[in-house]
Amino acid sequence: MRVLSRENLGLGVYTTADVRHETNPLDVSFSIIIVNYNGGSKLLECVDSVFRYTSDFELILVDNASTDNSLLPVAKRFPQIIIVRNPENIGFAGGSNIAIKRSRGRWIVFLNPDTKVTENWLDNLVKCADSWDEIGMVQPKLLRMDGKTLDSTGHVFNFRTCFARDRGSGETDVGRYEVAEEVEGCSLACTAIRRELIAKVGLLDDKMLLFYEDTDFSIRARIAGWKLYYCPGSIVFHVRAGLTPLRDRGLLHRRAIPYRLRMILKSYSLSNAIKYGAFSIIISVAAGIKNRDLEYLMRYARSPLWNLLNLPIVERRLVQSTRRIPDTVLAHFHPDGSPHSKISRLAE
Repeated sequence: MRVLSRENLGLGVYTTADVRHETNPLDVSFSIIIVNYNGGSKLLECVDSVFRYTSDFELILVDNASTDNSLLPVAKRFPQIIIVRNPENIGFAGGSNIAIKRSRGRWIVFLNPDTKVTENWLDNLVKCADSWDEIGMVQPKLLRMDGKTLDSTGHVFNFRTCFARDRGSGETDVGRYEVAEEVEGCSLACTAIRRELIAKVGLLDDKMLLFYEDTDFSIRARIAGWKLYYCPGSIVFHVRAGLTPLRDRGLLHRRAIPYRLRMILKSYSLSNAIKYGAFSIIISVAAGIKNRDLEYLMRYARSPLWNLLNLPIVERRLVQSTRRIPDTVLAHFHPDGSPHSKISRLAE
């Protein structure tokens, strides 16, 4: 077991220089990244499934100061994995970035600790992606643990509010999403990403401690001209928020409120950033008033201030320098089979 410290790897603003081919020889096909925080027994089950059904890979496990000793049985059973222990919880994005900098694979594969992979999961993902060089991200069919309920078949994106949701989430899997196709975003609960894509668009935004990291990264990848795909031939099971108590999830979502505005300020054209940044604030405040949710209102009232203090000037410069498609493509593309919900219609 190789144990690395946070200080050895560094954090900060994401840049393309952070993905170093010369220091990390590409001598394995896949670098599988798991970021853990109090994963309990689910972490061991996840890692066990990876070793059972995967070959030609390295596994980098980043632990964000867990207090439940979930690392111990994993380290004992699988001494060949790379373990990075952080002295504090730096969030999913921060932990992932540390692992990316250490990775040696041609593909970077994100995997939540509350997932279980199945036979040929990764081979089928890569077969789908290799059908077209422009496919930079590909996600499997994510199912809940009952094997019947869909968790995610890709993201449906609302350009006006910069909000995404998991397509098919909560639906019974009756064969509606059985075609490999381009999607608007990928869930980082399980997604394979080409190293070249990360080298182009940079690391995850570590200002986003929890939630919206996958939406943000998907937007940046699409702006840079990459295609994002859903591959139903690959199956992965996902507990869905199984590691976060229900009472805490609402609080975490509220704390993440400023991140949508941050995505708009970074990724949209200047005119659209102004227009939809204001729109996002207005409709969210209206929703808070309608629902009489004082805490939600207070979070949104502080959102502009947080974004002013954390103005993404460097990040915006990087995103816009990679731009290959206009905002209109982000606003009007919807995958086949996408539910015609209020969210999808708003963006049309």
